[in-house]
Amino acid sequence: MPAFLRAFLFLFAGIVGLLSLFYSVVRARRGLRQKIGIDEQGAFLFENGQYKRLLFVRANSIQLIATMLDKPNLFSRFWPAYRVIFFDSVSKDQYNILRSFAAQQILLHRSEEAKKRFE
Repeated sequence: MPAFLRAFLFLFAGIVGLLSLFYSVVRARRGLRQKIGIDEQGAFLFENGQYKRLLFVRANSIQLIATMLDKPNLFSRFWPAYRVIFFDSVSKDQYNILRSFAAQQILLHRSEEAKKRFE
């Protein structure tokens, strides 16, 4: 392999490494600004100064998967925005409360869908 190709390969690998490091630092800082909680209207995600409502679609001991209830538009109808909440991203007590709420919300949503089908 010629020396200039080897130098180009190392330079390219270095740039990709720096970009991935920068991206991980930005994601880590952005993750600290997200707050997840429950209020009288349901679960919410506070991100970038905006409250976004969450509708849980799956819950287990490792992760909670929720879709974000934004303003409905054509794009979100076919490609909904999901958020995954891992058990180690919040405190243990908060995760247990969120998991319990998610299970209740999922069961309630399923029963409402079944009720609609039989009417």
